[in-house]
Amino acid sequence: MNFSHSSVLCALAALAGPLVAAAQAQPPATYVGGEVMFVSGRADRVKQDGGATAVAKGMQLLEGDLIRTQQDSHVYVRLRDGGLLVVRPASELHVDLWRFDAARPQDSQIKYTLDSGVARHVSGKAAKAAREKFRFNTPMAAIGVRGTDFTVLADPVVTRVSVQSGGVVVNSFGEGCRADGLGPCEGASAVELFASAKDKLLQLRVGERRPELIEDPAAGPDKARPPTGAEPTARQPMNGSVVEVAESRGSEILSAQVTPDKAPVEPPVVIQPPVLVPPPPPIAVWGRWAAIAANDAGVVSAQEVLSGRSLVAINRFYVLAANKPATAFEMPGAGVGNFTLTAHDGVISDKTTGSAIASTASDARLSIDFGTRRFETSMKVSAGDLSTQISGKGAVEANGRFASDAFTSPSSIKGLVGGDQASEAMYLYQRSINGRYDASGAASWRK
Repeated sequence: MNFSHSSVLCALAALAGPLVAAAQAQPPATYVGGEVMFVSGRADRVKQDGGATAVAKGMQLLEGDLIRTQQDSHVYVRLRDGGLLVVRPASELHVDLWRFDAARPQDSQIKYTLDSGVARHVSGKAAKAAREKFRFNTPMAAIGVRGTDFTVLADPVVTRVSVQSGGVVVNSFGEGCRADGLGPCEGASAVELFASAKDKLLQLRVGERRPELIEDPAAGPDKARPPTGAEPTARQPMNGSVVEVAESRGSEILSAQVTPDKAPVEPPVVIQPPVLVPPPPPIAVWGRWAAIAANDAGVVSAQEVLSGRSLVAINRFYVLAANKPATAFEMPGAGVGNFTLTAHDGVISDKTTGSAIASTASDARLSIDFGTRRFETSMKVSAGDLSTQISGKGAVEANGRFASDAFTSPSSIKGLVGGDQASEAMYLYQRSINGRYDASGAASWRK
């Protein structure tokens, strides 16, 4: 079969049209997250290929970038969807994912990871319209939004979140919550915080499963890394741009946008924030080292938990290891400490089939009489149609370790009390149910 030169060209042109159109429809290799509106001190942008450049006003922030600030540096980014991102001193923040379509903001995908330091985020159109596809991670927690202006502190041992407007939902990584996921992590261990809860913070410490609601403004991100006098608040200017936060339906943010104003004016004085002093580590770390299902995301390495720590207790599913205290622990000589459950992870297993399902805890209490060196605890644990009462009494040693009385306590309980004024406690428990089932788990407590 013979083809003329012109017919071949026509055929190629006809084929090239759809190919060009398809190529043009493909997303670009990088996505612009926003533009740097202000920078003070020294900060670096590290690209995906490892190349680093100094952050400068007018620079575009791209998907895959890392912003690293020094002790005297603040960076303000006006996001493409009209939101605001602030990276405060001595911080590292990754732009993991930035996909925003102004025509269809509900299809947006946004994800950040704050490795260390303090950062603030004000939701724009994308975060507002696609809340199920927005995620702000720290090394140990996943933060989702309800349309929000929030600030996060992250370091290797603690995450703290404060909310200026709207609300957040915070959960720890583990069963049902993966660091590589998108959207908020719901579930039994998730905790919400709204701006209406004045002066309250959500705090998650390493080894704890459930974030704790605390009322301690002095521990908040704004105290650890204070904002400069130029950092915008709701309805206040941001160096030539206005951050407008409109609220309705209670505390929920319905819009957050940055609009151009006059030429940027840098503040005459840069406030030098203090160096963050990390809080003391928790008294111990626990985790579930045995899987209860295929691809179980809640499993930890027992070897890692024990690395550099001393074993307190271990059972079929859980391990508890004590951190080395900076100073010798002194047991109070008198008084009774009543503790509140702050984190729990448990399973009920069938000894005949080997199957196991996660359990939840309720009606929990722990009391320690420091004068008599005795403790008493109880909680109800449930999984499906099964439930049982975990209860026990026992002695507390001078070093803070405690264990239930042998033969007389219904449950086997081993744990540790310590921290400032013996304000923290953790233990593992195990109990047989009707000879066929076993309930076991780990719990964290605080006065």
